[in-house]
Amino acid sequence: MKLPLPKPPSHLVKQRKPAKSNKSNIQAQLDVLLNQFHQLRSVGCHHDALIMAQKAHQLIPNKTAPLSDMATCYIHLEAWDNAIATAKKIIAIDPKHLNAYDVLSHAYGAKRDWRNAGVYGRQALMIRDELVMDKSPTPPVIAPSFMDLDQDSKQNLIAFSLFGDRSEYIETAVINAQIVGEVYPNWQCRFYVDDSVPQTAIDRLTAEKAQVIQVKGDAASLPGTMWRFLAMDDASLGYVVFRDVDSVISHREATSVREWIDSGKTFHTIRDSGSHTELILAGLWGAKAGSVPNMLGMMMSYLAENPKRHQHIDQFFLRYCVWPYVRQDVYASDRIFGFMDAHPITDVGFDFDKTHIGCDEGGSIFTLTSSTLQQGDRVVWRLYSQIDPALNADLSHRRVDECLICDYETIIEQDNTLMGKIPRIYARGIPTGETRIDFKKLDESI
Repeated sequence: MKLPLPKPPSHLVKQRKPAKSNKSNIQAQLDVLLNQFHQLRSVGCHHDALIMAQKAHQLIPNKTAPLSDMATCYIHLEAWDNAIATAKKIIAIDPKHLNAYDVLSHAYGAKRDWRNAGVYGRQALMIRDELVMDKSPTPPVIAPSFMDLDQDSKQNLIAFSLFGDRSEYIETAVINAQIVGEVYPNWQCRFYVDDSVPQTAIDRLTAEKAQVIQVKGDAASLPGTMWRFLAMDDASLGYVVFRDVDSVISHREATSVREWIDSGKTFHTIRDSGSHTELILAGLWGAKAGSVPNMLGMMMSYLAENPKRHQHIDQFFLRYCVWPYVRQDVYASDRIFGFMDAHPITDVGFDFDKTHIGCDEGGSIFTLTSSTLQQGDRVVWRLYSQIDPALNADLSHRRVDECLICDYETIIEQDNTLMGKIPRIYARGIPTGETRIDFKKLDESI
């Protein structure tokens, strides 16, 4: 006689059903945490974003995504040792995790551990190169440059994008226009702008003999950071280098550019910081104009295929569309990584604690306090300095008679406090009395 099979204990039956429910519940929690993480990061609340990532990590401790988010937050918080420890946990799970190597290179560079920055940064570059070239197995054809097509004289150019009315961008733009003749003799600065740039800023640039190009037509639909790449299509140009408008050109950088030109190579890249692990940094590359054919058309096609705009879309475009050209004939100036048969960058004028090539030079924050200031007051602040904006090759500066550098109107956001941003070179003069800032309240208030 067959006996019926025994039923499983009731406590086991109860455990089976919630298993799927628990998995769904965890995913729901992760979705909420991820949404909160991105919202907090978008407004610069990196500490609170870190807490969200840590909670997600507790839910799925063996997955890399929360750890990667944690590592990125640690970078923004300048918690270098925590960033390193977290990134190494990621690599233990996924030995080819790109962001982990970026984080390690950035953090070790911030700690001035250039050897480790070089090891991990080179790995990040190699992984990126492999990912891109897997999608582009057939190298595109480098076009003849305009200087190779005819014997007409060509202008060498430094191309910038400029938009908005913020002092941290306008003032460094003006400095670049002022010093280009000394740093890059016979080169021209060109700024691609739109209507958001105040006319006063445009007048200051043109007074320094800079070219100002109003972006129109199809190009006006491009993200502003990509406007500068339009110079590639200009047949009047010879060599063109692309720079960030909040960085300031330097003698050390210009030395690397001369070495590139002397090499005869078509393209140039520069890497001078642990954070420089992108294949082409949007503000640190150069080319013979015309060598990448139809740059405008290429940008329009890329944006049509990738309609979502984000902060680093210029970098992504260069990585996937331009790097396959560049890697074929590039002179790489690289202080750290030794990537693509890199050449060293001169040590003359190098002090990483003061600056480096591609450094953000426009965002030094000043704070003035006065009991007369109330939230909503409209004021004009003025920057005066005795410092010449052109640094010497050894990074020392020259004194000149004090003059008005700039003035900006702003609205007081907190009682008793006025804050603003000025170029780093002028900020260095505040402790010595070579730079000063004053303000005047306007009659109207908001």
